[in-house]
Amino acid sequence: MIEKYELNNKLLKGLLKDNFWMVIFMIVVGPIYWKLRNGTEFILDEQLLWIFIGVIAVMNIPSILIYLNYYLQNRKTKFTLDTELKRISITHNGITKQYGNDEIEKSTYHLAIYYKNAIDRAGRMPMMISDFGYWDLQFKNGDRYYMTNILHNFIHDTPKVYNTKYRFRFFPFIIKADPKEALKLKEQREKTQTEKFVKQFKNKTDTQLNEILKNERKYQREAVEAARILLGKKNVG
Repeated sequence: MIEKYELNNKLLKGLLKDNFWMVIFMIVVGPIYWKLRNGTEFILDEQLLWIFIGVIAVMNIPSILIYLNYYLQNRKTKFTLDTELKRISITHNGITKQYGNDEIEKSTYHLAIYYKNAIDRAGRMPMMISDFGYWDLQFKNGDRYYMTNILHNFIHDTPKVYNTKYRFRFFPFIIKADPKEALKLKEQREKTQTEKFVKQFKNKTDTQLNEILKNERKYQREAVEAARILLGKKNVG
């Protein structure tokens, strides 16, 4: 099975959606709550308006900076995974190279701190930067790439290569000289949605799995991915 990853605007759409609901909360839900609690109409004067604008700006600044950081790194990057042959093809700045999984020296996923909940169950609150993350992939010949989450939304799924480690930071900017050691996820890591579908679909026939692929618009993205994974395993077998 071949998986292709290239620049797309899904993460940007997610940020716009978060902003939309935040504005709706401020101008609709907030005034309703005020009226129910105080019995008077909420008046949005100029001072409060600037406060609202300031809050939205402050909440967006980290996301905008990280997005620009990722875009500058990956605007000329794409990669393809061949899960059957266990090979990865990476195109960066017009140069394409192919590697086998046995050529990988180190694989590290850098995620926002919210996703550390899968390890310590601290129950951190998700933020607008929670979906950001990148894959630091180093090869034995010295080549190194930073594939970010603006190349499709892959970083929170099951790792693409074996023995991938994790680093969690509040602001996951790309840091090329990070002295802190990454760690392996503990066994109690919560299953991703794709993994749950793989377990759910394991008894489905090839016909049923192909039916999901033919009608992928009717299914969740993770369900379609699970069907591809199971068919890939069957074809290898």
